[in-house]
Amino acid sequence: MAKTLTYITCMLILLGGAATSRAQEIPTAKASVDKNQILIGEPVRFSIDVKSPMVSQNQLPQFDSIPHFETIEKGSRDSLISASGASYHLEWKLTSFDSGTWVIPAFSIDIGKQVYKTDSIAIEVSYGTVDTSKDYHDIKSIIDIENPDVKYIPWIVGTITLVALVLFIWFFRHPFTKEQIAESPVSSRITPLDEALSSLDQLNKMIRDDPSSVKKYYSGMNDTLRVYLNRQLGLVTMEKTSEEVIIALSNLKMDREDFSKLASALRMGDFVKFAKYVPGPNENESNLDVIRSSILKINEIENKDVN
Repeated sequence: MAKTLTYITCMLILLGGAATSRAQEIPTAKASVDKNQILIGEPVRFSIDVKSPMVSQNQLPQFDSIPHFETIEKGSRDSLISASGASYHLEWKLTSFDSGTWVIPAFSIDIGKQVYKTDSIAIEVSYGTVDTSKDYHDIKSIIDIENPDVKYIPWIVGTITLVALVLFIWFFRHPFTKEQIAESPVSSRITPLDEALSSLDQLNKMIRDDPSSVKKYYSGMNDTLRVYLNRQLGLVTMEKTSEEVIIALSNLKMDREDFSKLASALRMGDFVKFAKYVPGPNENESNLDVIRSSILKINEIENKDVN
């Protein structure tokens, strides 16, 4: 009787071990992301993990593009080979400049003679988080308000005209001689870079003294960048939209991640202006730093091209 029980116990252990070994040999393919909600231009890591009982005969996925997403870093691959099979980890860094909820599709993976598919993953791309606990208000039409200072305009125009007339008569009677013109010092003109950095410093001081001036703050940042691009590169940007400016900047030799941050900062200015979004102090400081560093890098790129 004891021998029979021993025999049955050994058989159960062997069968359990065989079942466990067989379960470990089942191939698996799983896709994942490190976040399902991102801001426009923010990177997200997309990974695919594959486990296979076979070391060879595995066709791992590759792709050039995904609709509504851009690839910042191409897929890196890590593999682990053991007696029980092979494990593969593939990872890409993606981003998106289209707001909305977009889906990373399922990928097919050939393991031996079988085809396995990963799950599709939805990612929400937005300009920023919105507090849904607060009431929403419709955008009201613009109301014209009478400016009490308008009545002083005729007096101001008359005064300027009178001063201009007096100066004209004085210069007409006392013209400059060639010697006086030659001795006149040439006025120094501030460089586009120094002008832009000085403007950003003034904006930084303004938002610290008056946090409620956030709309003027972002408008000033965008105008500073546009003026710099016009003076330094000769780009006509003042009448263009933020998207048109971003397209013009895409022709520069900027690092991909730096370009994404700059595009996100410009779009945040539109979001503040048109969507009434109010960023926090950390976002304000971060976006100003992005504009400043982008101007410095563009200036560095231009100096290299000139040299």
